Amino acid sequence: MKKVLTLTLVIALCFTLVSCTKDKALEPTEDLVNPITLTMSITNTVEDDSIGEDFAPVKNVSFIVEEDTTALEATQIYCVSNDLAIEVDPGNTYVSSIMNLGEKDAEPTTGWIFKLNGVSGSLGANEEVLKDGDEISWEFVDFATYSW
Repeated sequence: MKKVLTLTLVIALCFTLVSCTKDKALEPTEDLVNPITLTMSITNTVEDDSIGEDFAPVKNVSFIVEEDTTALEATQIYCVSNDLAIEVDPGNTYVSSIMNLGEKDAEPTTGWIFKLNGVSGSLGANEEVLKDGDEISWEFVDFATYSW
């Protein structure tokens, strides 16, 4: 009788854990050991009505990633988790398209630039390791007219 009661309790506990795990799996911080909070912005500064039909600006949206994530990895995580199309070059060094707005879509001199905390740095997005509170921004620009 004692074994049956123990077995019943173990089975009930397993079902409880499984049902709790399903709900918790939706939370982005569940598997993160050292989460950090970032802010993402994605904008298009090129005025061309023939491009960017799928583009919708993102402004100062907070999200969470693991500590030691690069800006490129965080951008990919943000886009994938929000069902936003993103393409990265084969060398995994820069973003070539976000929300189907790709480099050279408007002019041969258009593409994506990345800023960290409002500054264009000397490191690429694939090299820039983030810390808590960082602000990532991506701007689709025309390099020929962009004021650096």
